[in-house]
Amino acid sequence: MFGKKPSENAILQPIAEQFDEPITHAAPPAGGVMLQSIAAAPAHSTEGTLLQYRDLKLETNEYREAKKQLINELLDQLDFQALETMTPAVKRRRVQEACDKILPKILLPLTLPQLELIKSQALDEVLGFGPIEVLLNDADVNDIMINTSQRIFIERQGRIHLTDITFTDEQHLIGVVQRIVSRVGRRIDELNPMVDARMPDGSRFNAIIPPLALDGCLVSIRKFKKNKMPLSAYVDLGSMSAQMARFLELCGSIRLNIIISGGTGSGKTTLLNALSGHIDAGERIVTIEDAAELQLHQPHVLRLETRPMSTEGKGEVTQRALLKNALRMRPDRIILGEMRGEEVIDVLSAMNTGHDGSMATIHANSPRDCLTRMENLVAMSSVSINAESVRQQIASAINLIVQIERMNDGKRRITQIEEIVGMESGRVTSQTLFKFQVKSRQVTGELKGDYIATTLKPHFLPQAEYFGKTDEILACLATPT
Repeated sequence: MFGKKPSENAILQPIAEQFDEPITHAAPPAGGVMLQSIAAAPAHSTEGTLLQYRDLKLETNEYREAKKQLINELLDQLDFQALETMTPAVKRRRVQEACDKILPKILLPLTLPQLELIKSQALDEVLGFGPIEVLLNDADVNDIMINTSQRIFIERQGRIHLTDITFTDEQHLIGVVQRIVSRVGRRIDELNPMVDARMPDGSRFNAIIPPLALDGCLVSIRKFKKNKMPLSAYVDLGSMSAQMARFLELCGSIRLNIIISGGTGSGKTTLLNALSGHIDAGERIVTIEDAAELQLHQPHVLRLETRPMSTEGKGEVTQRALLKNALRMRPDRIILGEMRGEEVIDVLSAMNTGHDGSMATIHANSPRDCLTRMENLVAMSSVSINAESVRQQIASAINLIVQIERMNDGKRRITQIEEIVGMESGRVTSQTLFKFQVKSRQVTGELKGDYIATTLKPHFLPQAEYFGKTDEILACLATPT
């Protein structure tokens, strides 16, 4: 198993040479590091509590020196080219076996907890992503935000918190970034200082390095949720009422065209995932995403993902290109991860030409802003079409806009369900079927309010009647929430 290390792993070498300062990428041993609870933190605090992942009692000077020696020896002895051909379990076992052989030769006193910790950290550095591996493995962490090597923030339960994890220096951080992007065939350097990528577990990854980032490397990771969140979970979390959840289930099953609107990090894709769970198993579904995140369990799902241009500036495949191809694949429904460009005109065309029940997300602060943004996206595209025709397309294509918002108490809520009614005086008209009304703020900072059904009669009732769901739809709207 010994041999020459490939060039992509050479970035590990500087890590082992700079252990004069504490390295804080420890995966906490069982019963070891105490993770400070965020429940005790005031909900209205700006930064929240400092989340502790390190055990300073274990990371002594002798420990850091032993760790430096261990990683140096691993880099010299392991055949990384051979490791790449092995399964994750076998790779992990080989590195552990190498650690067990090397550690007795390190003449520094280490306790049993330190030995467990040093092997865990060595595995993270050699096989994982160094200091942030523990955050990637924490199921409660939704976002990881690296603001240079010494400040790492995370989002948990809608709140942003500073962690005590750091990288050794900027070189260490950039080395980990290069390792991440190289695994998906991307590159980042001075000529290409920005990169978007999908990590092996499906998490969305974005990095920008100097000279564009003035203070150092900046990284944002939106973690991939391994378990699909059902609509019932939104009710349990207080993000919508039971009537709203049942209403959206019915709207998905009767093939309404639905747009999910919200700001960055509001949970649009998660909600889209939940809604897609109520599509009939017999339908043929095509999903189109920039980074594959949707988890559809129906038996007839075709997943498409865009491709960025190569380093030579060739080979880019956009959402619009995939959408045009999807229309030739005989889909019953098309689900688009996010409308952000000229593909919006093709989405509207698909919704108007027999692909009822299609869904998509879009960045917008309100249902009215959602309509304006779609119109603006069409105007900025290469398609020449007048504004009134665009509005007519929107009015006839879209049935519902579901507005989701991450409110200032950190909780994500469905704040509005808006039905598109039609056109009047050259404007798209709509009516609100459900809304969230804030009533008060608690001492903890949590917002209290009611989910209100406006009891208006939907214009899509003929479609509900076709599927035999009219009475259930009306019952959801008539029930006080």
